[in-house]
Amino acid sequence: MRRLFASPLLLAVLVVVAISTGGSAGVYGLINLTHLNFLTEPITVSGREMAIVHIYSESPKYQWVDAGGEGIACVDDVARAAIVYVEYFKRYGDKRALEQARRLLNFVMYMQAGDGEYYNFVTDRKGTINKSGITSFKSWSWWAARGQWALATACLVFKGQDPAYAKVLRAAYLKGERALISKLSRYGEWDVVHGVKVPAWLLGNGSDLSALAVLGLAAFYEAEPNRQTAALMGKLAEGVAAYQLGTFQEYPFGAHPSSTASTALWHAWGSHQVAALARAGRLLKRLEWVKSAQQEADWFFTYLLGTDLLNEMAVTFNRKGQIAYGTSMLSQGFWELYLATGHEEYARYAGLAASWFFGNNMAQFAMYDSETGRGYDGINGANDLMVNRNAGAESTIEALMALLPLVDHPLASRYLRYREIVRSFASVMEVEDGHPVAGQPQYGRRDWTGEANFSNGRYYALAPGDAVEMPLPVAEDGEYYLYLAHLRQAAPVPAKIRSIPAVKAPGSVTIDGKLDDWAKVPPLAVNKRENLLRGGANWLGPEKDSFCFRIMWDDKYLYLAAEVRDPEHNQLDIGPGVWRGDALWVYMDTRGDGNRVDVKFTLAQTPNGPQIWDWRSSFFLPGGKLAWQKQEGGCVYEAAIPLDSLGFLKPEPGKQVGIEVGRGATGGGFMDWTGLDPDTAQNLAPLEFVLEPPVQTALVAERRQGPEDVAVSVSIDDMEPILISEAVSPDRDYLWLDRVTGLPVKLEAGPHRVRLIGDGKDLTRSSVLDALVLVPARQWKLLEAPDGQRLKLIRRWDSAMTEITEWKGSNDDSTETTDR
Repeated sequence: MRRLFASPLLLAVLVVVAISTGGSAGVYGLINLTHLNFLTEPITVSGREMAIVHIYSESPKYQWVDAGGEGIACVDDVARAAIVYVEYFKRYGDKRALEQARRLLNFVMYMQAGDGEYYNFVTDRKGTINKSGITSFKSWSWWAARGQWALATACLVFKGQDPAYAKVLRAAYLKGERALISKLSRYGEWDVVHGVKVPAWLLGNGSDLSALAVLGLAAFYEAEPNRQTAALMGKLAEGVAAYQLGTFQEYPFGAHPSSTASTALWHAWGSHQVAALARAGRLLKRLEWVKSAQQEADWFFTYLLGTDLLNEMAVTFNRKGQIAYGTSMLSQGFWELYLATGHEEYARYAGLAASWFFGNNMAQFAMYDSETGRGYDGINGANDLMVNRNAGAESTIEALMALLPLVDHPLASRYLRYREIVRSFASVMEVEDGHPVAGQPQYGRRDWTGEANFSNGRYYALAPGDAVEMPLPVAEDGEYYLYLAHLRQAAPVPAKIRSIPAVKAPGSVTIDGKLDDWAKVPPLAVNKRENLLRGGANWLGPEKDSFCFRIMWDDKYLYLAAEVRDPEHNQLDIGPGVWRGDALWVYMDTRGDGNRVDVKFTLAQTPNGPQIWDWRSSFFLPGGKLAWQKQEGGCVYEAAIPLDSLGFLKPEPGKQVGIEVGRGATGGGFMDWTGLDPDTAQNLAPLEFVLEPPVQTALVAERRQGPEDVAVSVSIDDMEPILISEAVSPDRDYLWLDRVTGLPVKLEAGPHRVRLIGDGKDLTRSSVLDALVLVPARQWKLLEAPDGQRLKLIRRWDSAMTEITEWKGSNDDSTETTDR
């Protein structure tokens, strides 16, 4: 049978060439480009032929749906689609796929600016570029990295097919590579987060984005080995490899965290680290990078195969929201390790990861349809009613990218059709579901902390002597490890030092940037390293990178004045785009209950003059007044914010609300009064309304603590309690997942109980507990192929080893075992 790859102009009659898979049963003809061809629309811009890829396609009719507000197509999708067509041509020789790639590559180059950076979205078929959207502005970001990857991938292929066009691609790629050089000016500098040394030169502070850039560099290096590309690849790969935490047994289990702003966060989408390190290590013969990739794959990725895939972990596991882009990362990572090492288990793992697309997932639903070529948009629960049956560009493209190298490989393709039969028992227990049995445990609500998520948005806070008890049902006899998600705490800052006074204005206030009306209000300085939320390695110091601020109030306005130390003011945008340049940020919890940030606005001196942008209403703040003045070594902001724009806040002496004032620091950093993430209401400082300025005293925060000042004791049944010290953070509070039991605990099937007791030495502080995770020391999953072949994936937590055992039939008679 032969499926024709028709002209791209015939959008409804597009199918694919069937392929051979080396005789492997059940995988013949899996690569189907029909839906991707339908999403791809040829356009002509300024006389140049190109193509766009429509972003969304919704069930049941699967017509085009464009992204509201951003545009109809983006480099993010077009570049990846171009890679799919190029890879398809490389494998199957269909020149019509190469012509489709050419049109898409023309779009990618059209979106490249003169300095080598990229825009992302076009708003219409005329090619109108969205230059101000939050996911479209000119930058060297995700869309630039994908654009570079596409150009580099195509260079080698077109060099043999159309040398003249290959030179055009090469020139565009090199322009983008030159733009990348300036982004790595901090190479070799390091920051410290929670006592962990982290590289300061990763793109966008992300190991994920940096790894994606490495893939583009590697693709060009394969086409044209050269020193500049190798050097750039080396710098980024070095940073990605260095930022790896945990072990087989300790969180985050050898993963490369996604962002240097959070040591706890790993998200599946865009996690190219394993693939990038394996490929770069193979090309540049850097075995330490390959080893780093192997550690994440062997310790963490195999855990996902043996349990279920994730959307993210931060610090507990969020399995809802699984998408093709996350699954593709696992499959591509394993595959690149197979190419780098020749170890066959990685080909097996790649096939098993990609079996998600054919129903080996928690919904038991095929997320790729080989009859139509559609990749479906996501899984949000454990049945097919929780499947998002829309088939957008990213889902379809990522499914094809994952499957292209596997379907005709004799070993990897064998594992694409396996499905789970049963798995070993494991359990996640929310601490807030427990029952208070001593003292007065405090039930709390909190979601995102700025670095991690409280599971289920709830927790219990236990002061010394408080206790909760919860059931621990165990389904089968065995040995188990217990983990605790909880808050590791820093020494507290006294409330008087964090508090911000808002002084009653002595009369009318003139907003002119001269600050004549502020003489009696003491400034609050934000000029220390502890004020930095991120970007410590790039900080220029208090003389060139800091600010101080003051706040007043009357019956109509809240007034804010700030003096910024920054020799160069940089703000090229207006409205919602001001976040990319110099601006002052204000966050408020006007109810003062710590539950929600309900006010968020920026003060900016823009090309159109002073502007106050309200992020809640996505519009300019009505009635707001702002003046801006340049001064030696920096600038001055002075603003009047109407109270009726602040949730009808009614100040009165003694009233307190939450507030944070911050600004972007040099090199992508951010500094604010508390040094904490201002998008979390509980992190805001108390703003107290007063009639007179407080008496200034030399308050010094001596932040000292012992590790057991905050602690919790954990006991199972009548076993000896285990003490977990929690006052261990050197900088700020952060969620973490700690192993409670050093050795596995033997538990029989049946009901058990866990008791958690606040056991800290400081009677004024509380332990904050989120969830417990129980995992078997020998964790396994049993899978079966359509032909009856069975496979057991076994993760041995105690010996740090993962095994695959295979056999034919229902009996557990091993025919093959692979250890890793």
